[in-house]
Amino acid sequence: MDTFHSDLMGSRTARRRSRWGVVWRALLTIVLVALVSVVVYAASVVGVAVQEMSEPLPAEVPPEVRPVPVQAGHRINILALGLDDERLRSDTMMLISVDPEKHKVGVLQIPRDTRAVLAGRGTLEKINGAYAYGVGDKQFPANLRALKTVETLLEVPIHYTAVVDLDGFRKAIDSIGGVVVDIPQKMDYDDPEQGLSIHFEPGRQNLNGKQALEFVRWRKNNDGTGYPDGDLGRIRTQQQFMAAVMDQLLKPANINLLTGLAKYVSTTMESSRILSLATQMVTLRRDAVEFATLPGTDAYMLDPQENRRLSYYVMDPQATRKLVDRLVRGIDPQAAAAVRVQIATTSPSDSSAAQLADRLTSQGFQVSTITLVDTPPAKTRIVDLKGNEDRSQLVGRSLVSMGHTVELVTVIDNQASADVRVILGRSSPGR
Repeated sequence: MDTFHSDLMGSRTARRRSRWGVVWRALLTIVLVALVSVVVYAASVVGVAVQEMSEPLPAEVPPEVRPVPVQAGHRINILALGLDDERLRSDTMMLISVDPEKHKVGVLQIPRDTRAVLAGRGTLEKINGAYAYGVGDKQFPANLRALKTVETLLEVPIHYTAVVDLDGFRKAIDSIGGVVVDIPQKMDYDDPEQGLSIHFEPGRQNLNGKQALEFVRWRKNNDGTGYPDGDLGRIRTQQQFMAAVMDQLLKPANINLLTGLAKYVSTTMESSRILSLATQMVTLRRDAVEFATLPGTDAYMLDPQENRRLSYYVMDPQATRKLVDRLVRGIDPQAAAAVRVQIATTSPSDSSAAQLADRLTSQGFQVSTITLVDTPPAKTRIVDLKGNEDRSQLVGRSLVSMGHTVELVTVIDNQASADVRVILGRSSPGR
């Protein structure tokens, strides 16, 4: 490891851990994701060129590390990265999955200490190091290293990145004249190591950017007291704060102020995509956006790069797969449970067919039998046997997320025991 990255990676644990808590980073990223949408929407309203936010990838980036393109009708996955004060590490990381057809958004927060194989290095390290190693690399830039690392970790395609300067949050709150919140109780907490001094009296108050950061970071008082109902109270307060921020940001009087914040956001999305997504996200109902955190647990493990034990966040693979299926792939287990699927292939010993059956079963689908066909199609064919388009599309969504190129057809067969037949194509994964 070179001296720059050795110093950078070796010092990050104590210094950054003391400054940002996991809960705080999650909440801040939610606010920043909202800020990205509002800034872009504001830019379109007042005629500011969104091209300034769109940063195409350098020509030196080879095809194998470029993101996969979005296919028509598919979910759009965006990796949102919030940088630290030095703009060297991704202090916050969230995967935003947008379903343009159903007008739903899933947001998965990924703790920065998550243990993962870093793209471009092949080493098991903390996931926020992926961005750090790519700073200044034109062939494998920092944002793409983070993207490819998360892609491998979650086994889902990611199409874009959006990089946000955390200082934008403070400036956003200040630029709109602060945000009015109801502080539920006395807050009295000091932590010299973190530079925290939080002191609020209960009641309705207008908070500036610095105060807003303090308010959302508070968890307990110096004497150990906190919310009477623990985490539920804290979550409720955070949700109320988020609602207040969004209401304030979307006031027409604040549109002109917000356009100046666009300089804190850069994305690999095309200008046309920025505008269409921003419009959708700003008009989304709040209950159409679901937030979750990567399932896992904290653990001390040996870091072979530094030859010492470090604190990691270790992902729970089974729980993560179920969450990603629902939140990112859009596979509702209750809806899947009502769909009977039949798989067709050319050979009874086709291992890819058996693996697909197991995967669909794990998602909740009823997989009945594996039948044989003489000639496989070029693409994996999804046949709607009962005239229920929703069910065939749900199966199609699942297969697309697994890397299949699919085609949907309708062939009504009232005698069939299944709702959907999947005929594996010649180019199916694993064949």
